[in-house]
Amino acid sequence: MICVCRDISRRNKKMHWKKLFNPNYLGAYAFETGEEKPVTISSIKEEEVTSTEGKKENCLVCTFKEPEKPLILNKTNCKTIEKLYNEPDIDQWPGKGIILYVAKVKAFGELTDAVRIRSVKPFLCSACGGIITGCKNKTHAEIYELTRKKYGKALCPACATKAAQKEEKKDTH
Repeated sequence: MICVCRDISRRNKKMHWKKLFNPNYLGAYAFETGEEKPVTISSIKEEEVTSTEGKKENCLVCTFKEPEKPLILNKTNCKTIEKLYNEPDIDQWPGKGIILYVAKVKAFGELTDAVRIRSVKPFLCSACGGIITGCKNKTHAEIYELTRKKYGKALCPACATKAAQKEEKKDTH
């Protein structure tokens, strides 16, 4: 038997043990403490999902435009999206922005971490209309506030970079 090992001792960040098993779906383990992930729904579809115990079940799965793993939607998260956009039709959810976070919930008789959806819409970029995400150790909310103060409008990191480059060109001419 040949064992191929990865040296996981040279990491800068903490790593949840579940990350080493590379599950196909997004879970609480994928978030740093207090982290929020603003994302755009790309698709909602029913999919056969196999649990770690090998049990197969049809689940509602949400994919994102951003580079995140798909999220298995439970009733709680579906209700949050419905309330957020006043839209029960899942075919109308693609293109909608949501903010993912981790909450402690009681499940199966114990307290556990679960991915939840905030009951507020994410901040949108004034220039491109995209979702404002975090960047360089700043949260999406911090990027929103910083760009509003600096440029007079809320900008996503890409549009803020372009605005900074325009200012640089003005200063050098």
